[in-house]
Amino acid sequence: MKFEKKTKSIIYGMEFSNGMRRSLTLALALIYFVYLGFNIIWITTLFAVSSILSMLFEFPTGAIADYDSRKKSLMISFILFTIAFFGIFLSNTFWIIAGFWILQDLAWTFSTGAGSAWAIDALRIAKKKSKIVNLISRGYIFEKGGHIIGGGIGLIIIAINFRLIWLVSGLVTLSMVFIIWKYMEERNFKPEKVPHNYLKKSWIKARESYNFIIHKKNRNLRVLMLSNILGNIGWGIFYLSIPLFFAQVIGVKPEFYSGLLSIMAFVSLGGPLIAEKITNKKGFKQSLFAISIIMSLSIIALAISNSLIIALAIFAILEILGTIMDVIDESASHHEFDSKIRASLGSIGSINWNISNSIGIFLAGIGIAILGIVTTLTISGGIVFSTAFIYLWLKEK
Repeated sequence: MKFEKKTKSIIYGMEFSNGMRRSLTLALALIYFVYLGFNIIWITTLFAVSSILSMLFEFPTGAIADYDSRKKSLMISFILFTIAFFGIFLSNTFWIIAGFWILQDLAWTFSTGAGSAWAIDALRIAKKKSKIVNLISRGYIFEKGGHIIGGGIGLIIIAINFRLIWLVSGLVTLSMVFIIWKYMEERNFKPEKVPHNYLKKSWIKARESYNFIIHKKNRNLRVLMLSNILGNIGWGIFYLSIPLFFAQVIGVKPEFYSGLLSIMAFVSLGGPLIAEKITNKKGFKQSLFAISIIMSLSIIALAISNSLIIALAIFAILEILGTIMDVIDESASHHEFDSKIRASLGSIGSINWNISNSIGIFLAGIGIAILGIVTTLTISGGIVFSTAFIYLWLKEK
């Protein structure tokens, strides 16, 4: 029981720090770089290129987690995050900042799949559907808690100096380096001794993972990955556009947008618990289909709204539904994974995300420049709508 509590505390702590990091950096990066005077096409191109470059590292980093150590992989991840954030904090030049931005994207590749793989295997819950959903949903609650704290901190420090978001983020990730090093234990995981370098090991794991995906019995996993590829193009467009929508269309100042994210995270705190109840009652298929439809219509309604109150209400609904969707989708995927390649399968999911997110970011940059923010957001809603019907191919188990 003591080991279980410690394991959950560490995974929840990582999710909390990820929530803070996302609310301070990912959500505000576009506004910050525009604030520094960088061209929006340069910025969106950087985001897209960075995602593609990080995609190339997914399998080498996944191999570290599956062959050697999930702890080692997570340590490297948070160390690189710390270096990247301190680097951006100290920089003003676009090309230097670009280098550190790419580094923080690479840092994430060491975390994708590794944290959840470590916790699920350590707790021996790989085939226990309700326990997986419970672990992941609680993790999302802590992530939202990080969003709340991060947004509140952002509200204060941006008013003092916008640059401080990077310093605070670096200190948060540095603290996680110490916690993982000091307290994380790897149980129920046996390192594989394979006499190859990491490129060869990566190729082996990639082959095992793709063979697993294309196997006829793993249809559900293919459906989930296909829907994620298409859906993340829409969400890439949405999340790139939404800060500018609130800043330029609705007129919300950067520091207040940070506070807004904190409020939205608080509002969506109950989302993971709702996800548990919906999944237990309706299953993965019906839940994912219905939520996708509602979210797509909400995005379109948000895009055409010009009232602050209406926009905030719809955004709150989207944040709640988005949290529910993330919990159910991630739980459905882990329910289909094989423990021996759990981190590598997570890497494939991350590769799919990077590809589709890069496409979404690239299209968002062009769309905003040519069509405007409102039309671009509307298009993202249409793309999300189309993903709902892919979920109908799922078979409940």
